[in-house]
Amino acid sequence: MKTSKITINWFVDFDKEEKWLNDMAAKGWALRKTNGVIYRFERCEPEEFIYQIDFDEKKSKEGIGDYVAFRSSCGDQFVHQWKRKIYWKRETVSGPFEAENNVAAKLRLTNKAFNFHLNSFIGLTLIAAVAFLVLLPVGKHLPENGFSTWLTNFSSGLTYGILLAQLFILLPVLKKLHKKSDELIGQIF
Repeated sequence: MKTSKITINWFVDFDKEEKWLNDMAAKGWALRKTNGVIYRFERCEPEEFIYQIDFDEKKSKEGIGDYVAFRSSCGDQFVHQWKRKIYWKRETVSGPFEAENNVAAKLRLTNKAFNFHLNSFIGLTLIAAVAFLVLLPVGKHLPENGFSTWLTNFSSGLTYGILLAQLFILLPVLKKLHKKSDELIGQIF
């Protein structure tokens, strides 16, 4: 029987990630660690653990030791920390986690992710504009040779590739992050 498993997944919404981790635990897979995309699991008894994602407000690992000790004394088990996300588990028989209302931390992280993706969108738009407005005309006005053909094809492909990536990847991510931010703001007020 397989004792470990690696899964690739990517979440914009922290609550959906937490639900997915709990679904995996219900199927007998306990999270061991993650880098935000690659999740490493080890076999456990189905429904042995429940998970919670918490957030490090101190922005460093220095102050986390006391927090881990405190939560561990309450019966929670520290699983892993990736960037500002802290993954906790506890045995299901111990009951659910207390209602952690760390909405302000989730909002800050959501806004940080939104700004990162928005800056990526703007940067890619500038690259596409240079490719379309500078490289493409230069390639078309050069004497007909292999380089001019390559430059024209490269600038066209780069422009269309960036636009497709923005349309099908970045815009949906930005929309989800904006929606999540609005939900979190609604919980605060």
